[in-house]
Amino acid sequence: MSEMSALDFATLLRRYRRRSGFTQEELAERAGLSLGAVGLLERGITLTPQKATVNLLSDALALPTDEASALLELSRVSRRTDDDDIQETAAKTTLDGSLPVPLTILIGRAHEQAVLLDLLGSEMTRLLTLTGPAGVGKTRLALQLAAMVQLESSREVVFVELIPIQEPDRVLPAIAQALGVRETNGLSVHEAILRALQGRDVLLLLDNFEQVLPAARLLLELLIARPRVQALVTSRSALNVRGEQSYPVSPLALPDPQQMDSLAELLQVSTVALFVDRASAVWPDFTIATLEDGHLVAEICARLDGLPLAIELAAGRVKHFGLHQLRDRLAEPTFLGMLTEGPQDLADHQQTMQSTITWSYDLLGTAEQRLFRWMGVFVGSVTFDALEIVTGITDHALLSGLTSLVNASLLQWTDIAGTRRYSQLVTLRAFAEERLRAGNEWDEARRRHAEYFLELAELTVPEQLVHTVDVMPRLQAEHDNLRAALTWAWEIGATAHGLRMAGALRRFWYAQSYFLEGVDWLERFIARAGTPNRREERSVLAQALTGVVALSHRLDRFEQARDAGEQALALQRELGDKSEIAWALNNLANPVAQLGDYERAQALYEECLAIQRESNNRQGQAFPLLNLGEVYYAIGKPHEALALYEESLSISREVGESEWARGLTWNSVGEAYIALDEPARAIKVIEPNYQLFTQEHDIYCVAICSFTLGRAHWRLGEGAAAQAHFDEAEHLFRKLGSLHLTARVLYFRASLAANQGDIAVARHNLTQALEDMSGQSRERADLWRLVERAGTLACRQQMPEQAARLYAAAMARREVIPSPLEPAERDMRAHDLDWLRATMGEVAFTSAIAAGETLSLDNAILLLRQLLQ
Repeated sequence: MSEMSALDFATLLRRYRRRSGFTQEELAERAGLSLGAVGLLERGITLTPQKATVNLLSDALALPTDEASALLELSRVSRRTDDDDIQETAAKTTLDGSLPVPLTILIGRAHEQAVLLDLLGSEMTRLLTLTGPAGVGKTRLALQLAAMVQLESSREVVFVELIPIQEPDRVLPAIAQALGVRETNGLSVHEAILRALQGRDVLLLLDNFEQVLPAARLLLELLIARPRVQALVTSRSALNVRGEQSYPVSPLALPDPQQMDSLAELLQVSTVALFVDRASAVWPDFTIATLEDGHLVAEICARLDGLPLAIELAAGRVKHFGLHQLRDRLAEPTFLGMLTEGPQDLADHQQTMQSTITWSYDLLGTAEQRLFRWMGVFVGSVTFDALEIVTGITDHALLSGLTSLVNASLLQWTDIAGTRRYSQLVTLRAFAEERLRAGNEWDEARRRHAEYFLELAELTVPEQLVHTVDVMPRLQAEHDNLRAALTWAWEIGATAHGLRMAGALRRFWYAQSYFLEGVDWLERFIARAGTPNRREERSVLAQALTGVVALSHRLDRFEQARDAGEQALALQRELGDKSEIAWALNNLANPVAQLGDYERAQALYEECLAIQRESNNRQGQAFPLLNLGEVYYAIGKPHEALALYEESLSISREVGESEWARGLTWNSVGEAYIALDEPARAIKVIEPNYQLFTQEHDIYCVAICSFTLGRAHWRLGEGAAAQAHFDEAEHLFRKLGSLHLTARVLYFRASLAANQGDIAVARHNLTQALEDMSGQSRERADLWRLVERAGTLACRQQMPEQAARLYAAAMARREVIPSPLEPAERDMRAHDLDWLRATMGEVAFTSAIAAGETLSLDNAILLLRQLLQ
C-alpha cells in the first residue's frame, strides 16, 4: 500500500470528524474506541484499520451510505497481512539500523504499553518522558513502544543514545548523528536537523536524558518547528518543559497475599515470571516446582522492590547460590555486592546495581548527595520533621533537596493520614547506607536517629498522655524506624537508652497487639540493666517491668507477668509515688487473678481502688472497679460483677473516656448477661463495640468481642452465627500468640459441635485445644473444661463408664477452682448426667462418679487422650 493511500484514509477520517464538530476524544467515546486508537488512525500511523473499527467510526459520525462506503474502501486498500507488516518492518530496521532490537522479551508491562501507545497516538502528545528510578526498565519499555509504533505504522523511528553525552550542548550533534546529518553549506547543527526533518513523520527516542537536562529547551525548539516529529524520552528526572507528558514507570508488581497460596498464580506475577525467565537463561535446568520455591522467589523480588534490573542481576546468581542462600544473602545490609555481572550488552553503568545507582548519585549536587546519604539511616519512610531534626538540614534547603531527589526518582513520597512521608527503594537505601559508612557518617547518623525516635516514643508517657491518641498512628507509621533505634541501642550497648525507649513503647505495643515483639525487647534490656542504683534508673526499670506485666498477660504467660509485677510494685513502693503504686497494684492483680488466686487479686484491686479514691482520681477508679467485677464474675457472682461494671462505665462516661476505652467493659457486661442467661441483651451491648474495634483494627479487642458474641449466639440456638464468631476469634487469638484464649475458643467450638451431633469436629477441636494447652499451667480450670467436654463426647459415643468418670473428675475440680459455668454448659451437663443415670442405673452411676472424683489431672488427661485417639 502507498503512503498516499494511508494519508487519504487519515485525511478523510479527520475531515469527517471535524465536519461533525467532534474532538478526537468525543469520537473515541461515541465509537467505543480508545483515544489513542483514533489518534493513530488520523495520523496514518495505524495502516490496517479493521472493518469493524471502520463501521464503528461511521456509525459514530452518522455518515451517509456513500461516505461510509468510501471510508471502508480506503481501509480495504490499506489493509495488509501481519506477515507483510513484520517483514517490511524488519527490512526497514535492518536498513536504517537505528532502533536496537532487544533479545529478551518484555515481561509485565502490558498495562503501561497500552496507556503509552494511546498517548503516542494522540496529536496532543509531542513529548513523552518515561521517568523512574535506576533499574526500573525505562529504556526497555521505550524500545518496546518504539518497535510497536514502527511495526504497526512503518513510521520512522530514530534512536539517540545519550549515555556517552555529558554536556547539554552535545545533544543536538548526537541527534544529528543518529539522523545521518552533517553540517554543510554553512548550516548550524540545529538548522541541518530541521532541514533533515522537513516533511518526515519521525519518532525520536532519546535514551538517558537525565545528565543533559538543560538541553530540554533545544529539544523543545525542534518539536515546535517540526509538528510531525514526536519525542519519546527516558530520564530519571522529568524535563520540566511546557508540553511535556511525563509518565512515571513503577517497579513491577509483587504478589498479593491471595496469589501466595497458588503456585500457578505466583508464576503469572510479573516479578516472579521475570526472575524465572532470566534464571532459566543462565541455568536451563532451573524450575520452580513447589510452592515453597515460589515463595522464595517472591521474597527475593520483594527484597529488590520489584526493580527489573535488580531482579535480572539476582536471577543471574541463582545458579551459584540456589534460592534459599540467595534469599538470605539479599537480606544482608551489603547485598548490593551480589547484584553484579550483568549482561555484556548493557551499558557500563548497568553492569551492576551499584554502578547504576552511582550514575544517578554522581549527577547530584553536594547538598543533595548528603541528604540522599542520610536518608539511608531511616527504615521504611520518614516525615519532613524527622528529616529536619536528624539531618540538621532545615526549611528551604531541606525542601529544595527533597524536591530534587523526588524529581530524580531517588526518593518517593506518599501521603498517609494527611502527613507526607518520604522513602527510598531498598536498593537505593542500601547504596545510601554504604556511602554513609564510607564517609564515616554512619555512627553519627544512627545516634541522631535513635535520639529522635526516643523522644517520639516518650510522647506516650503519663506526663504526655494528652498526645497519646495523636501519637499512636504516628508510632505505627514509624514502626520500622523504632525497631531500628532499638537495634542500635542493643548493638552498641546503650542499655539506658534502650530501656527508656522500650518502657515508653509498652503502651504502643499493647495498643497495636505487638505482644511478642514488645516482651522480647523489654526482657532483653531488663536483663542487661542489672540492679538500679539511682532513683531515675529505678523508675525506668519499673516502667519496663510494667510493660512485661501487661504484654505477658496478653500472651497468657501469667507466671511471668506476676513475677514482673511483683518487682515493679516493689520498685514503686520504694519510689513512693502513690499514683504509680496504685497502677502497679492493679497490674499485678491481673495475672494473679488469672492464676486462680482470687482472694489476693481482690485484695490488690481493693488497695488500688482505695488509693485512687483517696486521691479523688475518678478516672483511675474505673479500672480497678472493672477488674474487681471480673473477679466476681470468675467466682460465679454475675450480679455483683454487673454492678461493678456499671459503676466503672458510669465513671468512664463522667470523665469523658472514648467509646473505644469503654469497649471491653461493655464486653464484660455482655459476659455477665450470658451468665444470667440473657444472651440477646449480651449481643445488644457487645455488637456496637465489636463493630468499633473492627473499624479501628484493634485485633485483640475484636477477638474478645467475637468470642463473647459466639457464646451468646450459641445460647440462642444460632449455630451458624456462633460458628462464624468462634472461627474469627480462634484465628485472631492464634495470630496474636494467645494460646490460652485460643484453647478456650476451641473448647466452646467443640461444645457447639457436640451439641449439634458432629463428633468428628468436636474431637478435632478438643485435640487442638489440648495441644495448645500443653506446657501451660496444669492447674487451670481450662484443662478441666476440656476433661468435662470429653465426657460429653463419651456420652455421644455410648461410652457411659468413661463419660461418668470424666464428668466427675471435671466437676469436682471446677468446684475447687471456681470458674464460670455458663447456662449452655450447665444445660449440656445436666442433659448428659440425666442420660448417664438412665443408662447406667443409680448404683453404677454413683460408683463411677466416686471413682472419677479421685482422678488426678494427669490421669484425667490420659483418659481424655485415649478418648480422642
